[in-house]
Amino acid sequence: MGILFLSNVQAELLKTKRTAALWLTLLAAAFVPAINCLICLQRPDIMMAKFKVDPWLTFLRFNWKNTASAILPLFVILLTSLLLQIEYRNATWKQVYAMPRKYADIFFSKFLVIQALIIGFLLLFNVFMLTSAFVIHSFQPGYAFYAGAIPWDTMAIQTTRIYTGILGVAAIQYWLSTRFRNFTIPLGTGMGLWIAGLILMDWDKIIYYPYMYTTLFFVTDFSKHPDDLSTLLVSAVACFIVAILLGFRNIYQLKAKG
Repeated sequence: MGILFLSNVQAELLKTKRTAALWLTLLAAAFVPAINCLICLQRPDIMMAKFKVDPWLTFLRFNWKNTASAILPLFVILLTSLLLQIEYRNATWKQVYAMPRKYADIFFSKFLVIQALIIGFLLLFNVFMLTSAFVIHSFQPGYAFYAGAIPWDTMAIQTTRIYTGILGVAAIQYWLSTRFRNFTIPLGTGMGLWIAGLILMDWDKIIYYPYMYTTLFFVTDFSKHPDDLSTLLVSAVACFIVAILLGFRNIYQLKAKG
């Protein structure tokens, strides 16, 4: 059963070759590091002073700031809508459900492909971020990235936290994209919920708002608020589990699937 499931995941992954999903992943991961590289190269008179103390940590935060709060959530919203439209656009949902596959197999194999692309985005982002730093130092040695070691542990921890924070959004968007044929519904809903989260950032209950988890994992100083870390982690994981199970139950109970 496990081998069959992995084969179906591989088949779903092959379908992405006929979409812009891989290009979207690549370009989204490279966007912020590329922009920040140009900023640092063009304005060393302003930017170099900001990197005097802990240049690597400063540069990591410089890149994660916009990625965690904007690029990653928007990437996930677009990605899920794009991939689920493969079946709707080709009118193949009924054929998929007619195959000798369990609903859980169909539902979770597609979701795992989305997770693979999200993880790919995060890994590529880190690669592009390091490459950007090396390019900056090559042209402007004053940034002194070579003076210190790359903080691999910090990068791994931050990446893991951000990934945990995006799981809930991925599950909600996957549910919506599977449930509605019109791609503007999940796309518009996701964008609306993300924008609403930005407006509600000062709300004292924002820590329970899934579309802001990635932002909160970045902006919160856990050294000063250690309890917030466990609260965020539990909330993010709980949101993911509830959303993915409710989504599966809802799709499973639909009388007319696809």
